[in-house]
Amino acid sequence: MRLVEKLRRIAAPAIGADPLRPVRAAPLPGAPVESDEGPFWRRRVVFPLDHTHGGMRLEEVHGVSLKHLAEVARDPALAGLDLRRGFFFDTETTSLGGGAGIYVFLLGLGYFEGDSFVVEQYVLEDVTQERAMLQAIRRRFAEFDLVVSFHGKGFDTPRLLDRLSFHRMSLELPASHLDLCVVGRSYYRGAFPDCRLQTFERELVGFHRRDDLPGAECPRAFFSHLRGDSSLIPRVFEHNLYDVLTLPAVAACFAREAAAPSHPVVLSNLGAFLEARGRDRAARDIYAAALDGLRSARHPLLARSLERLALLERRAGRHDVSARLLRERRDLAPVAFQPLEDLAKYYEHRARDLDRAAKATLDARARLLDGKILVDPRTRARHLESLDHRLRRLRRRLGRG
Repeated sequence: MRLVEKLRRIAAPAIGADPLRPVRAAPLPGAPVESDEGPFWRRRVVFPLDHTHGGMRLEEVHGVSLKHLAEVARDPALAGLDLRRGFFFDTETTSLGGGAGIYVFLLGLGYFEGDSFVVEQYVLEDVTQERAMLQAIRRRFAEFDLVVSFHGKGFDTPRLLDRLSFHRMSLELPASHLDLCVVGRSYYRGAFPDCRLQTFERELVGFHRRDDLPGAECPRAFFSHLRGDSSLIPRVFEHNLYDVLTLPAVAACFAREAAAPSHPVVLSNLGAFLEARGRDRAARDIYAAALDGLRSARHPLLARSLERLALLERRAGRHDVSARLLRERRDLAPVAFQPLEDLAKYYEHRARDLDRAAKATLDARARLLDGKILVDPRTRARHLESLDHRLRRLRRRLGRG
């Protein structure tokens, strides 16, 4: 049974048409290709390297180093690879779920070839052509040293592997897979409303899509095409084409920011990344570099950055610097208990200023009691007990009873 006939029965209830009515879909963009496995359908688009995608020319990807992205991408091998030796891919599937029953009906694959950037779109025109299409994709993948995707590790590759497994075929991906979703979340979380590909495309590359078909609508558009209504199918191809063109541009933006971080949110997130790996000195320098930008933007990450930097400065023995940061953090929302307690400890044990220590302890206690510090009742009771113990000790030392 042709894929047109099989999927028509699935799509008909949602679309509200007669599943048994014979219809003929308009031809897909592209042309049939003959292979040893049989025919399959493919569209090929070639862009010159001076093609501008948003505010970036494709040729700007040349010479971009992945050295500084390697650590955040959790793949040291990336440091020695070249984006020009990689391929960039994105899929459109018949469902956003998982399982072997989900078809990859369109796979866009881009790569550099001489003075051009080539985008090939492999299309499932007929279910009988799936094996030939997958075989062609396998052969193309094998030609490269690097794969670049956005959430490819979590979605695109598993969906493709499901279909290959169904045909008892294997897929040998390049050893290194640069998933830009992982890097984007590590660097830019908190910089923009979300960490979607189109957000990075708009904010970093400067490309704004007009009348773009949302990815969630692509399966329905494909089902409609199979039933004879091909009005939306060109927009599916355009959506996928833009995704593939955006991948090298976003990769270049990420690599440049990694080589010379300047965005305050990136600096703050990079500080957290380095701190988590025990690189306290480097984290301290990165947090400090982030503060001016976070202050001027009154960014929510300022509070976290001040807390973490105060801790690292204290570990380094720079207690006065740590206290200055804690005082700044004390006056920011949301109010947190730990900086208030650390400030009281500093006044008591380092500055030897018992009066200020008592005032800091009372301040922390008052904020706990008036609900400005959002904690559960059990934690609040534990904090209050600790503060009361400290306050009694300080009063004894001050001779106030």
